[in-house]
Amino acid sequence: MDKAKRQLMLIDIPRDELALRIAIKCTGMKPPTGMSATTALDHLDVIIGAGGGDLPMGEGFRQAADAAVAYFHERISAGVLPS
Repeated sequence: MDKAKRQLMLIDIPRDELALRIAIKCTGMKPPTGMSATTALDHLDVIIGAGGGDLPMGEGFRQAADAAVAYFHERISAGVLPS
C-alpha cells in the first residue's frame, strides 16, 4: 500500500489540462483541434463572473483543478481502502 501511495503522489497532473477537461464537461464547449489547454483557458478568461463569481472563467476552472488535485492528495494520503 505505501509503495502504491508513493507512486500515486508522484503522478504529474498538468494543471491547465485538468482545468480544460473540467471546463469541457461543465460547459459542453470544446476548443478547436490543436489548441493548447492554456490557450483555450486564456480565451475563456474573457468571460467574467461565470457561476456567479468574480473570477474570469478560465481562472475559475484552473482553481477547480487545483481543488481537485488537493482532494486527490488528501484521499491518497488517508490511504483508506474501499470496503
